Amino acid sequence: MKVIFIIFLLSLPLHVSAIDVVLINPSVPGTPFWDRVTVAAKRAAQSLGINLTVIYGKDNRIYNYNALKALVAQKNKPDYVIFSPFDGTAQSSFTLLNSKKISFVTLERTLHEAEQTIIGLPQEIYSYWLGEIFHDNVQVGRLLTTTLIDLANEKLPQKNRKFNAIGISGSFSGESADRTKGLLDSTKNQENLQVLQIISAGWSREKTRSIFFQFNERYSNIDIIWAASDGMALGVMDAILSGHSKIIRESVVIGGVDWTPEAIRMIQEKQIDASVGGHFMQAAWALVKIYDHHHGIEVFKKSADNYSYDLEVITAKNVEQYMPISKHIDWSRVDFKRFSLFNHKNVTDYDFSFERIIEQIK
Repeated sequence: MKVIFIIFLLSLPLHVSAIDVVLINPSVPGTPFWDRVTVAAKRAAQSLGINLTVIYGKDNRIYNYNALKALVAQKNKPDYVIFSPFDGTAQSSFTLLNSKKISFVTLERTLHEAEQTIIGLPQEIYSYWLGEIFHDNVQVGRLLTTTLIDLANEKLPQKNRKFNAIGISGSFSGESADRTKGLLDSTKNQENLQVLQIISAGWSREKTRSIFFQFNERYSNIDIIWAASDGMALGVMDAILSGHSKIIRESVVIGGVDWTPEAIRMIQEKQIDASVGGHFMQAAWALVKIYDHHHGIEVFKKSADNYSYDLEVITAKNVEQYMPISKHIDWSRVDFKRFSLFNHKNVTDYDFSFERIIEQIK
């Protein structure tokens, strides 16, 4: 009997204990986008049998780094950490985790080029940096731009001149800079687009309102308003609908990034025109890959430099398909093991398309 029991134990998978993961949300509770990231991640962890702890970095690189320091100082350290590196503390954060032999996965590639060069690629300089979950923010900026141009051509067909565009960037982070680069790159290939000015609103809806009134006084003819986030696009909408704007809603197209529930509803109500998104799933996708890695599947490659997934755009043409995510999502209906390679041995590549989420929650 004892021999049979030993054979049974030997037949079990190598990793049978629960996986302990800490997600550092870089923001604060109540931030619409990052709240969605957290909720999706919690459901993914539950579905995959992962113990997930969420701590907050308070929208500040120093707070984020201090959160990591406190984490590694604990007696019981996690198996994995998921976080978004900040300019100015990325190198020290990576060094800290690597020195404590804690495996980590990063979200988004938002660093400026100089710091990105210093840290290199996963598993090159930092062996415990397993990999990145990120999308192409330059392409995000391009996608939003070309979408808004197409919508302007449909909405303002009588115009036989260049469309005048205003760009509202988020901050001086790599994420915002890359999206803005996508806007500027588009002007090289779009003869009918002229960017009048780009200004930073610090991701703030309130600040965007006041900035828009300044634009309104400075420029008499604005056709396209490009915003690096939905919050700022909604700030523009607030200003236009306030009754104090010289620009009327019918004469301009507005778009942002993030797929916030309010933005999706405003697209349906024709108050804004477009939103690019899907990246609120990034921490959930990181957990899927960690789950597979922990079960012996080689999903993280040394020096990997490829995007994890593509973002998609919502407009009035397809908004009805996406309305389920504008409401309270019953995440209990989403089985994240469906996305796992460990649970589907015949599948070799991840399919993180958002359609697979929609089909489970609608």
